[in-house]
Amino acid sequence: MREARSQEERYKLNHYTFWPGFVLLLTGIGMGLVYNEGLVGILARTMDWIHVNFGWLEVSLGIIIVMFTVGIALSPIGDIRLGGKDAKPEFTFWQWFALSLCGCIGIGILFWAMGEPIFHMMQPPLSLHIEPGSKDAGVFAVAQTTLHWTIAQYCFYTICGVAIALVSYNRNYPLSVAAGMYAIFPTKYRPVLTAVIHAICLFSLCCAIATSMGAGLMQIGSGTGIIFDYTPGPVTWGVSAAIIIPIYVISSYSGLRKGMRILSTGNTRAFFFLMALVLFSGPTLFILGIGVESFGYFANNFFRNSTLLNTMQINDKWPMQWLVPYMEIFFIFAPLLGHFLARMGKGRTIRQFILINVIPPTIFCHFWISIFGGTAVFYQWSGLVDVWSGIQKFGLESMVYILFSQFPFSKVLMSIFVIIIIFSFATMTDSLVSTLAIISTKGVQADEEPPRKLKIIWGLVVGLIAYVLCISGGIEPVRGLISLAGFPMMIFTFALCISLVKDGVHLLSKPDWLDKESEIR
Repeated sequence: MREARSQEERYKLNHYTFWPGFVLLLTGIGMGLVYNEGLVGILARTMDWIHVNFGWLEVSLGIIIVMFTVGIALSPIGDIRLGGKDAKPEFTFWQWFALSLCGCIGIGILFWAMGEPIFHMMQPPLSLHIEPGSKDAGVFAVAQTTLHWTIAQYCFYTICGVAIALVSYNRNYPLSVAAGMYAIFPTKYRPVLTAVIHAICLFSLCCAIATSMGAGLMQIGSGTGIIFDYTPGPVTWGVSAAIIIPIYVISSYSGLRKGMRILSTGNTRAFFFLMALVLFSGPTLFILGIGVESFGYFANNFFRNSTLLNTMQINDKWPMQWLVPYMEIFFIFAPLLGHFLARMGKGRTIRQFILINVIPPTIFCHFWISIFGGTAVFYQWSGLVDVWSGIQKFGLESMVYILFSQFPFSKVLMSIFVIIIIFSFATMTDSLVSTLAIISTKGVQADEEPPRKLKIIWGLVVGLIAYVLCISGGIEPVRGLISLAGFPMMIFTFALCISLVKDGVHLLSKPDWLDKESEIR
């Protein structure tokens, strides 16, 4: 009976976390809708000021996170098994890889893998003295896109996941972002700090899901418009949302070990199938060649291109448009996606957790970007399609379909791509909706699913917000509001790193790497 009451208490809504975060969310969305243009201007100036004055800090801390992650993997802390020495894994390596890939960046690489390389190719950093549109620009473009979507990004998410998983499985703390920082919080301040941290996380994550889903709805609309020759609009976006929302709500309702596992493994197989189609029906030899060259460029220039700023090159806007905003995004998502990854860590050592969450997704993303980004570079370089002009005229969301129109069976390929977008977004949103539900409670444990009604509520809320942002043109101001959360989330990320070291050292002194005396908080 005591355990039942305890579980019932943990499942209750944490009003001190939920309502401040929810009110902040509605306020931000409302301001974005009512004061659209004015808010965009204010946020743009604010972000420019942050980028100019603190871009150096965000970039340098990003490199430190990568080196710190490698250090933890090689240290004695890497030997600790999540859940104790006798803990058994709950997922196979294939399921783990699929969940990690689709739950973190599945929709992002669909949207950016072709578009981002063209931006880098036609507008490379001035400090590198690369001629726009040249071969060197093409190789740089694919390599830099790979850098943005691989090692650094997954190091951010993984190291936060380690900190949260360690205290959840080995110290019997709740599965929460704040619990991962308990080691540096005095006990008397934990309730207040937990509420503040989770309220900021709720706001940032919900806005991020909604804006990403809004971009996804527009990409789906663009694809179906080209396939069926019509102009997409609110009705198309509404139908798309009506299809996506039930998929991820039902999947999230069924839990990580059922719906999310099935969605992610199926989606990953679809990724490999689409990669093979594009590789063998596109410019195969060009793709293979630029894939090899870009990997060499990536490996040789990793640290240099991870720290490209506009020092002594004030007119170079590239770092403030790409590298610095990417670091902000990594910090914003790190504790939240780390929270999701933590749920798959039981039974694995910390070293295994880091290696599997970083290396396989990095390899996959390099091949994906080489194939899709390499295809875009080929058409731009060869002159067969002016991809750059197409982006300026029709928008980034239309570019992939413009390129697919050059392939045999183009309508079939576009249709497959639209279906993959739908399920990719459903998969990613599934993982994040579960995170929203968990941190809205008073303390769900690592081996428990959050209340289903909270999953349904958050799933419907983010879906409806995404649709409203689409039809109102409010995506940009809300995206700007998310960026402002980069600073507190950066502090949370480093707090998790410090706590990880303290918790790791503490658990190394325990015979089973377990602290059974830790109270449930």
